[in-house]
Amino acid sequence: MGGTGVVFEGTRLSDGYGVVIKTLRPVYAYNADLCRRLKREAEVARRVAHPGIVPVLDEGTLPDGSPYLVLERIHGEPMNHLLRRVGILGVQETLAILRRVCDILHRAHAAGYVHRDVKPEHVVLDRTPDGELKIWLLDFGVCAADTAPAGEKDRERGRVFGTPSYVSPEQASGNPDVDARADVFGLGILVWEALAGRVPFSGSTVTNLLRRIIREDAPRLALNAPQIGRELDAVVARMLARTPDKRYASARAVARAIAPLLEDARGTERMLAANLRLGPGAARGNDLTTVERTAA
Repeated sequence: MGGTGVVFEGTRLSDGYGVVIKTLRPVYAYNADLCRRLKREAEVARRVAHPGIVPVLDEGTLPDGSPYLVLERIHGEPMNHLLRRVGILGVQETLAILRRVCDILHRAHAAGYVHRDVKPEHVVLDRTPDGELKIWLLDFGVCAADTAPAGEKDRERGRVFGTPSYVSPEQASGNPDVDARADVFGLGILVWEALAGRVPFSGSTVTNLLRRIIREDAPRLALNAPQIGRELDAVVARMLARTPDKRYASARAVARAIAPLLEDARGTERMLAANLRLGPGAARGNDLTTVERTAA
């Protein structure tokens, strides 16, 4: 159970297939905006149709009138668990993950969605039977959408959507008029954390944290992660520019910028996949943690 949602493990009776059932807490069953946001997750899965987005198998309405989704139950190691286990990632491993997440986000942005909550908890790494790396980007529950009804942005104005440590300055300001560059900023925070072992902004309170994100430039990654080169430091600095116009315009532009820095993408991905903690106990525990997070 999270702040607004409840998530259950389930089994499809016809074939024993593992699923996840996501719905709202009863107190929010008639909140029109939250109901619409839950249904939007199914809309994203249908319209984006990327292998890195969890498929929604079914959707409908419960007897109390609240919506529900049935999603494929994924297994894997969330990136935040990986970072907790290893401390920091190598440059090549970080770039390999970034490239794959950029591809997912590019597809979502092209379909008219801005995730608004890119962070390690929402990136899940998995291994296919033949040892290839598979990456999922979870939880489009707070995404901004071109399909949003008139008036939704007005109701969002002044509210912060996303996790405070990872939001862009425009999100921190309560501005609902965000585009792909807000997710580029979130990706920059994710990379900074993966290579430095912590996020670049902190504060004694959420208000202080948001104020710093709005008013201060992000510290240079190279000063906190001396193992990276000047080229990657410059890329991350541009991703974390306070002004959206000074950032990369898209996730695809980020992918192009890091392409010359990624030396052996397939080899690095296979090494990452081989070192994931995906044993029966670990896979189950990690997946349940991920599911609980997406209910928040």
